[in-house]
Amino acid sequence: MAQTRSSQEDEKPIQPMDLLKRLLRYMGAIPWVTLGAIGTGCGVALLYFYFRSIDFVPADISAILSASLFVALLATAFYLYTVVSLLLPLWAYREAGLDDQNEVLRPSSLWALQVAGTGAFLLFVGYQMWRDCKPSAEYLVIPGTILLLVGGAGWLWYDRKRAGHQHPWWRRQLSALNVCFFGTFPFLALFSFLYPTQGADWGHLGVFVAVWLLVVLGSSTLFHKMPLWGCVLLVMVVTPLFMVSIPGVLGRASHLPAFVAEMAGIRATQVNELRVPANTCELIQGALGTAMSVTPVTCNEGGGWGTVHALVLSNLGDRWLIELPLAGSQPQGRNGAIRITIPDEGVHTVRQIAAPPAEEKAAGCRT
Repeated sequence: MAQTRSSQEDEKPIQPMDLLKRLLRYMGAIPWVTLGAIGTGCGVALLYFYFRSIDFVPADISAILSASLFVALLATAFYLYTVVSLLLPLWAYREAGLDDQNEVLRPSSLWALQVAGTGAFLLFVGYQMWRDCKPSAEYLVIPGTILLLVGGAGWLWYDRKRAGHQHPWWRRQLSALNVCFFGTFPFLALFSFLYPTQGADWGHLGVFVAVWLLVVLGSSTLFHKMPLWGCVLLVMVVTPLFMVSIPGVLGRASHLPAFVAEMAGIRATQVNELRVPANTCELIQGALGTAMSVTPVTCNEGGGWGTVHALVLSNLGDRWLIELPLAGSQPQGRNGAIRITIPDEGVHTVRQIAAPPAEEKAAGCRT
């Protein structure tokens, strides 16, 4: 009877929760292998969404698996960079002791210091462009001046209304300059992600400015509402949601995977000059047919290297996917494009690095 009962217990099916507990136990015993497996899975997911967005999957699956862990590490590093950048102004403001418990002065003056710091940064970059005679410098100088004046005036008003100063005037101003410096980090982090390197328009700029203002005002309000650890948890949760939802509002739902692919070097950030073998050049010319690309494809009739200007969408595996923008009556980028897969053998990227201008020329540009 005892033997029958023990045999029935041995034949009892294993429950799913038991399997999960065993898996977690094994994963905890080898943490580095576990982290590698999780990172590889996240990287494969990001690459899957990116390749699906361009309707192309490399045939070399091993190349995808090899790049997936690196892609996951880059995505994690950028996520941490964004979180830290959003929290730095709040941390610097608290460490400087510039807060005030007066209800009349809420939200805090943190918004004014962030606006002033961002305006000073834009003004500095715009001045550098103006001094070197680069175009569009006024698009940075004018808004930078406005932000600097508004933020500076707001800080001076808060500083005058604040009662019971703990530090002398000069020390408060030095602390304010320190907060202004850290106040530029949210602007840079949001700009690097929300403003695309290609196809940017006024809609992207408007959404970026709106999100930046929301972050600036939100940090000034949260200062009196939550402790620092609560702000950290909130930013860590909200940041991924913003990274996924905001590009979707802009009609670029695949922006996050494409952004990570650009950081990993799988996708190019701009149209590059490619030197290709003669047979690959003829393949591209044949695929174009009667269509004309923005930059003509140049192939040598006697063989040798050909020249193609294209955007590399994927360089994983033994075949690359390139995109050639087509010429037409519409502005560049509005006339469509042709995507072609080419063999990776013999393909070389050519980049011309502009020499830095001479100091005397840059200084003498504006007299």
